[in-house]
Amino acid sequence: ALVCILLWKAWGAVHALRVTVIILTVSWAAEVIGSRTGFPFGAYSYTDMLEPQVLYVPLQVPLGWLMMLPPAWAAAAVLTQHVKPGWKFPTFVGLSALAMTAWDLFLDPMMVAWGVWVWDDTGIYFGIPWTNYLGWLLVSALITVLVRPEELPLLPLLLVYTTMWLLNSAGLGIFWGMPGAAAAGCFVMGSLTILAWRACTRPD
Repeated sequence: ALVCILLWKAWGAVHALRVTVIILTVSWAAEVIGSRTGFPFGAYSYTDMLEPQVLYVPLQVPLGWLMMLPPAWAAAAVLTQHVKPGWKFPTFVGLSALAMTAWDLFLDPMMVAWGVWVWDDTGIYFGIPWTNYLGWLLVSALITVLVRPEELPLLPLLLVYTTMWLLNSAGLGIFWGMPGAAAAGCFVMGSLTILAWRACTRPD
């Protein structure tokens, strides 16, 4: 809700609604396809722990994409503000996908441990296959290309990204007994967060 409000205030209702629909639709479709075919994330399935579900995908999942992708865009936008025009959008897409996927270094180990979804093949990262992260990169990049976000409310969204980094680091590392995933997510997501804040304070 907070992310939607920030987008609405920056873009107006029509554009914010359009972007919201794109994120929810594409991410939900990717999860439906992925849980049935194994592409692009790998072979997995959702349990009935999260309800309600549409075509066996919990509605909370596309809402998670909506919550975190605009903050990932903000981090990428700050990091690419001095990139040359010809390279700016491709670099922005890549960094947006990386910033979004960094969050899943926290999320997937936690959700697997809680039994929200199950992987058919055991992977090297806390039981999660590497294809999952390629899938996150691909879907994040696809949505970013479709939306081509501009005039983002950078600082408020970057605060959301920073807050999620801190909460997930503390949650997994202290309260939920997953220090390895906490350390990995803290390092990758934290590196992007710190670099983004440094870029915010760098003189033009």
